[in-house]
Amino acid sequence: MSRVFVDTSALLALIDRADPQHPAVRGAFARLSDAERVTHGYVVAESLAVVRRRFGVEGAITLLDDILPIVEIVGVEPELHGRVQARYRESLPSGISFVDRVSFAVIERDALDATFATDGDFRAVSVPLIPTPADPTP
Repeated sequence: MSRVFVDTSALLALIDRADPQHPAVRGAFARLSDAERVTHGYVVAESLAVVRRRFGVEGAITLLDDILPIVEIVGVEPELHGRVQARYRESLPSGISFVDRVSFAVIERDALDATFATDGDFRAVSVPLIPTPADPTP
């Protein structure tokens, strides 16, 4: 069974029907039904904050009740947090967010097979990006 990291960008595109990537993301998410979907608590916190602000209570409930229950949330131990924080400090000019840096470390630590994201920063990790830019919309 493949293990796929789930990023905030994909979660937002799943909820936002007006997002141009929504159809491709929705189709890709359905195709991942046999995969183990993994994220960490920082992505959950970021996603809930953005979804609540953009889509209100109903959007947050959709995320909490329909999407997050089928995603495994893995821990970020203090040692990993500290390492990533130091890397983040050194890479501030790059513009890559702290949450993404933590995600990169989790993908590496857990040897995940792919990343479910629409955020181009995830091209920096050496796992396939889902959906790929060539993925057709269903």
